[in-house]
Amino acid sequence: GKIVAPHFKLENEKIAKRHMYATALSAFFKENRDYFKDVETFFFRENPSGPGALGGYLKIKPEALLRSLVRIVPEALHNELDILGWGWVHSLLGEEEGVLQLAYGEVVSDVEELEKLIDERVKQRDPRKPVDHLLRLVNTIKGRDIIGFLSSRNVIPKYGFPVDVVELQILHKGEDAKRLQLERDLRIALSEYAPSSQVVAGGKLWTSRYIKRLPNKEWDRYRYAICNNCQSYVREREDLARGFGTCPICKAAYGRNQGIFIVPAFGFMASKDKPGKPGDARPERTYSTRVFYPGENENAEGSVILELRGISLVATPIARGTLGIINDAGRVRFKVCSTCGYAVMGSEPTPSKHKNPWGGDCTGRLKAYSLGHEFQTDVVKLEFRDWIDFRPGFWFSLLYGLLEGVSGALDVERRDIDGCLYTPLGSPGTRAVILFDDVPGGAGHVQRIAEEGALYSVLEETLHRLSGCTCGSDDNDASCYGCLRNYRNQFCHEELKRGMVVGFLGRVLS
Repeated sequence: GKIVAPHFKLENEKIAKRHMYATALSAFFKENRDYFKDVETFFFRENPSGPGALGGYLKIKPEALLRSLVRIVPEALHNELDILGWGWVHSLLGEEEGVLQLAYGEVVSDVEELEKLIDERVKQRDPRKPVDHLLRLVNTIKGRDIIGFLSSRNVIPKYGFPVDVVELQILHKGEDAKRLQLERDLRIALSEYAPSSQVVAGGKLWTSRYIKRLPNKEWDRYRYAICNNCQSYVREREDLARGFGTCPICKAAYGRNQGIFIVPAFGFMASKDKPGKPGDARPERTYSTRVFYPGENENAEGSVILELRGISLVATPIARGTLGIINDAGRVRFKVCSTCGYAVMGSEPTPSKHKNPWGGDCTGRLKAYSLGHEFQTDVVKLEFRDWIDFRPGFWFSLLYGLLEGVSGALDVERRDIDGCLYTPLGSPGTRAVILFDDVPGGAGHVQRIAEEGALYSVLEETLHRLSGCTCGSDDNDASCYGCLRNYRNQFCHEELKRGMVVGFLGRVLS
């Protein structure tokens, strides 16, 4: 059949920044070759360290580097990234938020903690606490290739352009652990690497046990609440939270569906226990995550209105829309030590004592937290005005039907788009359907919907796909993996009914 030409969005700020950093580092290494080799060569040099030397190099504002950046970065991003004013350097080397500075602090703190433990064990001279594997671990960390390390820490691009990559760090002394480098985008890691989840790698079964901490750094913590009635999502920084009373949309009490989530931006660490052997069953995970749209700070770019039979469909593209992801382990949450990051699922027994990732005793207390993350991407908000529907599962069925329609009508890979529901203020009987690009920074996929022709073709394709499925009885009161169901929407499988969507679209498109 006919294949539509691929559609790419070059004006992706996060990807552009990584290319800028890579270009700057390339120019720096060409003039300072003695800094280019491994982690030890770049980060553990003195007078100055690699980041310090790079900062000195960029302070003179090399003309050749500026010409390269102006040439490779899309012109639409020149002012936003402040290329001519060199303001972009702060996001690379800034003390608080610079990505290279954060990577520097992380690797140095890891080595310092290990060396401190080595010194303690040498003084104790306890044969039950050997230091050989700790020395090998320090050598492994320092010997990592500098390019591989920088790409794993989001400083420079790598294949697939992940945005927020975190690592499941394995500190086991065995030879199997040395060859492994387990990384995931933070969105995926919230489920796959969450405490008590199991991962198969190198023929072994590893169990995540710690949410990694860095000295002199604190996890971002947010107090959040999700309405049981209309699924609206609100959150505030924990230190600034004033508490949540009732839902601003439907006025219902939030009840117990609220708490505090940690953003595990520093990654996770596996248990030091001996890894298991994979069996026939799939590895254990905690729970899949849910995506929510807070509906604030909308940077709308104008709306398109499609008049249908009896209703108006309003499509509003939103640049850099913010979405939140929560993993609350099925509402039991995680018990987390704020001192060392040790964590277990809330449904597991609370241990009377535990050890830190380096094997020492920890006296910190465990407190209940969820895991969460917020990201920005391209969003389109679809509002079906003058249509109110209280049938259970209708809006979720419409959401996942439209995602299949977008995939078919616009030739977009289904895994590259996703969606959620949002309740507009003052409209508890209706829902806005939020479609977003499920790729780093957005790729412009869903924004192509915001024109009348594309929007109508998406509705027709949705009706065509759902009508053509053969699951369920004659009234189509069912769903299957061929029409609406997939791995990510397991939480609402029992509510998904394609018949409701077929009937609705059949009426408004007639």
